[in-house]
Amino acid sequence: MAELLPLFPLTTVLFPEMLLPLHIFEPRYRLLVRRCMDDDRPFGVVLIRSGQEVGAIAEPHAIGTEAKIMAFSPLSDGRSYVVVRGIRRFALEQAMPDAEPYLVGRVRYLDEPEGAGALERAEIAVEAYGQYLVAVMAVTDDARGDRAIVDELATVSPHEASYRIAASLAVDATERQRLLELPSDAARLEAEKNLLERETMLLRDLLVRLRAHGEGRVTLN
Repeated sequence: MAELLPLFPLTTVLFPEMLLPLHIFEPRYRLLVRRCMDDDRPFGVVLIRSGQEVGAIAEPHAIGTEAKIMAFSPLSDGRSYVVVRGIRRFALEQAMPDAEPYLVGRVRYLDEPEGAGALERAEIAVEAYGQYLVAVMAVTDDARGDRAIVDELATVSPHEASYRIAASLAVDATERQRLLELPSDAARLEAEKNLLERETMLLRDLLVRLRAHGEGRVTLN
């Protein structure tokens, strides 16, 4: 059954279970946040397909994540900082740009099946993530190189592992959106394993080049 949900188009992807800090400064989004706070209701975060965060309402991707406000810090000039937590995915069935000053969508919430072989794929993806972190640490001082992250990932469900890995990967928003849209934990973990293997190979090649030129570490974006 479709439901109405206020939408916040962004240039980043929010995954279920993950936190996202936001700076709220446009009047329309101040209104959105105030209404969500007053009514204790969620809103949706959607990646922009075309357009900008500021100005005319952007065209969003069709799959987004419901977000709940977890922390709210108002400023004296009307702006605020909020931290939201991703709750569940939805499919945008109809965008309603004229319903409110901000975008509203008619959405359908999506199931979150584990999929066949999710546990085994989680173990393989976590191991690939460990190799990725070793490569990251070899060429940067990035905190993603902490082995404790891998140890913790090994203790969580395939569902949570799939989203934690997705959120921490140093890939662009298009790749993140592709991961968000995959229909099951197993499919997401398999895609992440492939991405991790690709990124690890690229990092190892970079390390070889850095050492060949006697250069130091670099910073990942």
